[in-house]
Amino acid sequence: MLFIVAFALLAPVLVRPLVRLIAWLPARLPGAGGMLVRENAAADIRRTAAVAAPVLVTVALAGSLLGTTATLGEAKATEMRQRTTADFVIAGGAGGFDRAAVDRIRSVPGTEVCAGAATELHVLEEGVALIRSDARAADPKALARTAEPPLVAGRLGDLDDDSVIVTQEWQRHTVGAGVDVWLGDGTRKTLRIAAVMSTGTGDNGAYVTPANAPGAPVDRIDVRLAPGADPTAVASALAEAARQAGGRFLTREQWLADRHPGTKRTTRLGFLLVLGIALLYTGIALADTLVMATTDRSRELALLRLAGATRWQVLRLVAGESLLVVLVGAVAGSVVALLNLAGIRWALGLLHVRSGIVVPWDVLGATVGACAALAVAAAVTPAASALRRSPAERAGVQD
Repeated sequence: MLFIVAFALLAPVLVRPLVRLIAWLPARLPGAGGMLVRENAAADIRRTAAVAAPVLVTVALAGSLLGTTATLGEAKATEMRQRTTADFVIAGGAGGFDRAAVDRIRSVPGTEVCAGAATELHVLEEGVALIRSDARAADPKALARTAEPPLVAGRLGDLDDDSVIVTQEWQRHTVGAGVDVWLGDGTRKTLRIAAVMSTGTGDNGAYVTPANAPGAPVDRIDVRLAPGADPTAVASALAEAARQAGGRFLTREQWLADRHPGTKRTTRLGFLLVLGIALLYTGIALADTLVMATTDRSRELALLRLAGATRWQVLRLVAGESLLVVLVGAVAGSVVALLNLAGIRWALGLLHVRSGIVVPWDVLGATVGACAALAVAAAVTPAASALRRSPAERAGVQD
């Protein structure tokens, strides 16, 4: 917000070069319309800045809020794609899979299977805070064939019944160090840190062997095709085995799409409420500024009529100036939003997450369109009213 407000306060400095840049091509088109639009907008910097500033704030706010959540969602999705190397995933129901079901799926020829269970670990930090961490329990050798945890130290193959893989978010995250943990069933145990993962977006969790997840049922089975296996035949056999086991058979792409993070409905409604208030403020500011400014320009508009311009040409000129100023604010607001998102991208890089920036162009387009419609209506309506009177009468009025 401070970044957005800072750019809004600098609007009087930014608008002149932006007006020259954006109106460069229209000013070179045949006729005097483009040139007049550019010069009028550049000459009255106060009016131009007063109109561009609220547009800048609204566009920057829309791009920053929705773009941040979309960028974080894409970062989470990128992490999942990088961690999962399995070709198929069989998701279990509420009770998970029993041993017979797992053995049935393992017996499918041409597959490499990793049966994983969801569990949790608790660790006491600074002697007072009991921190909970989600964890996955799986056989290390099978896990290495179907997953690639984002390790920054240690090796996945070093995981055994006396060790744990943690993230950099843990207070103790040095390979080889011992850490006291409480397992999912409350058992206290000291485990050696076998490897350390990057913090990421916070969903990397921890890894232990099934021996350190007592009572945790297998809830997901990752399957990778063995070399030379027929994908179609394997998929058909796995789908049948999953049906018999009461699980859901998914390809890697289907599983990733199913797990793709999205913005919660309440969060999105909150953002839309904020943007609605910002758009209301923008509409009031645009209408107030343009109505007063256009009313004060009645003599200028009358002189254009006396110089030979038709009524529709004058109205097009007024509308063109309004659209140019809105476009200036939109460009500046988009730049601010991109800079904010670049800051998010840089912060994700510090967490070892490599993903792109997601810009909500549809929301930005709708926001700019709404601002443009408001600006044109607020400028053209008083101009049309002023042009109803005789141009000679209007031109004789003293400023």
